[in-house]
Amino acid sequence: MDLAHLNCAVHTPDLSAPPSHSISRWSDTGILGHPVSIITPETEDDIRAVLEYASKNGLQVFPAGGGHGSFVPITSKTLYLDLKKFNKVHVDKQAATVTLGGGAITKQLIQECTDHGFYTTWVNSQAVGVVGSILGGGNSTMAGLHGMMIDNVLSARLITAGGNILQLSPSSKGDDLALFQALCGAGNGLGVITSLTMKIYPISDLRLSQDGVFIRKLIFPAPMIDLAATVFSKLQPPPPSLAAVMICARAPPTAPKPGAPMIILTATYYGPAEEAEQAASVLFDEEVVSKAINAQTEFKPVAQLNDASAPFDTHGDFKDIQSTWMKTTNPEAIKSAFEKWLEYTTKHEDAKRTALVLSGFNTRRQMEIGASPEGHGRYFDHRDKGLLAIIISWFGNEDTASAAAAFAEDIKTIYREHDSSGTARTTLNNIGPTTPLSELHTEERIRELKRIGGIWDPLGLFWKPWNRDSE
Repeated sequence: MDLAHLNCAVHTPDLSAPPSHSISRWSDTGILGHPVSIITPETEDDIRAVLEYASKNGLQVFPAGGGHGSFVPITSKTLYLDLKKFNKVHVDKQAATVTLGGGAITKQLIQECTDHGFYTTWVNSQAVGVVGSILGGGNSTMAGLHGMMIDNVLSARLITAGGNILQLSPSSKGDDLALFQALCGAGNGLGVITSLTMKIYPISDLRLSQDGVFIRKLIFPAPMIDLAATVFSKLQPPPPSLAAVMICARAPPTAPKPGAPMIILTATYYGPAEEAEQAASVLFDEEVVSKAINAQTEFKPVAQLNDASAPFDTHGDFKDIQSTWMKTTNPEAIKSAFEKWLEYTTKHEDAKRTALVLSGFNTRRQMEIGASPEGHGRYFDHRDKGLLAIIISWFGNEDTASAAAAFAEDIKTIYREHDSSGTARTTLNNIGPTTPLSELHTEERIRELKRIGGIWDPLGLFWKPWNRDSE
C-alpha cells in the first residue's frame, strides 16, 4: 500500500525481522505483529490524512505514546501512529496549568513542572505516556491529596475518526461532554489526543523539609514477612499526605546477595518531616528496625521521585502487568501473596525479576471528588478502594507466559478473598486478554461507552477494549 502522499516519516517494517525490531514496546507479549506502516506525524493535518487513509482502506489506527500499552493488539491491519513528535510540555504559572502533547512521557511532564516549581499527579514511572495513563485512569501516589490523574484534567484536544478537531472540557455540552468524560479513565479508541491540559500545584505548598519529599524505607529478609505484613497493615489507612508501599522483589545483581528475596516497605510523605515521622512512626519502632536489613530516611527532590522505578521501564523482553483494587486487606493475605510469589520466582529461574507491589493511600479526597458532579462523570467507580495490588510479571522465556498468567490470577484471587468490598476491580491499563469488562466499569458505563463509540467512531477505526469479544 502506498503511503507516500503523507508529509511525514513513514516506515514499512521488514517482514523477515521480528516485529519488535520496528516497534519498541514495554513488552513483547500480547498480540504484536507487523503493522502496515509506522507513521510519525508532525502536524495534526498528518494525523487527519492517516485517519482518512485508514478509513478508505479498512485499516485500524493505533496512536502510541510511551509504548507501554502492550495490551493493545498490533496486526497486519494496523497503522501504527507514533506520536513522539507531539511531546512538547508547557507550564503556565499564572494559570497553574500544564499543557502537554499527546506523545509526552512522564519524565518530560515531571521535568517541566518541577523546573517551574510545580507538580501534578503522575504515575510511578518515568517512561509511560501521560495521555495513555489518563485514558486508563492514571493512578498516582499523590491520589490522597489530589485524586487520580483523570481528576486533574482540564481540557483535551482530540481528532475524531472523521477528522474533526474538538476542544473538550467539563464545560462541553451533550455528546461532546460525554466524550470528554470517557477520555478521563476509559478513552482508548475514541480518537487521537494531540494535547491536554492539567492542573498543577506549587511545590512550596507541601512545606517540604530539606527541599525534598520525606521517604522512610525499610528492607526485610524473607523470614520477616509476618512482621513486614503487620507493619504495612498498621500504616493503613494512611493520612492524605502519606503513600505506603510494600514491594516483594529479588535483590539486584549488584547486591551483596544477588537474587535473594526481600520485602521493601516505603512510606512517602508529602509534607514536613515532623508530620511524616509521626505518620510513619511504626517504621521507626526500635524492634521493627532491628529486624530490617537496612533502614534509612531520605529527602528526595520531587523531580527525582520516579527514579527508583527506572529498572521496570525497560522496553522489550516478556512482561505483563495486572492489578486489583481493594478496600481492605490483612497480614494473612499479604503473607499468602508473598509465599506464592516466592514459590513462583523460585520455580521459574527466568522470572526472578517478577515483583509484587502493594500500595495504600487515603481515599477521603477521592470520595469527595466522586461525590461532585464533575468527578462522578469521570470513569473511575471504585474511589472507596484505597489499596492497589500490582503484579509485574517479567520473564525471559516466552514459554513461561502461561505460568505467569496463572500466577497473576492466583495473586488477585488471594487479595480479593480478603477484601471486604466483595467486588473485583482492576485498572484499564492493567488488563489482560481475559479480564472481564465488569472489573473495569459498571454495566451502565459500558453501555454508555458503546454508545459514545458508535457516535465518534462508527466504523471502528480504533481498537476499543469493550469490543474485544467481537474482534
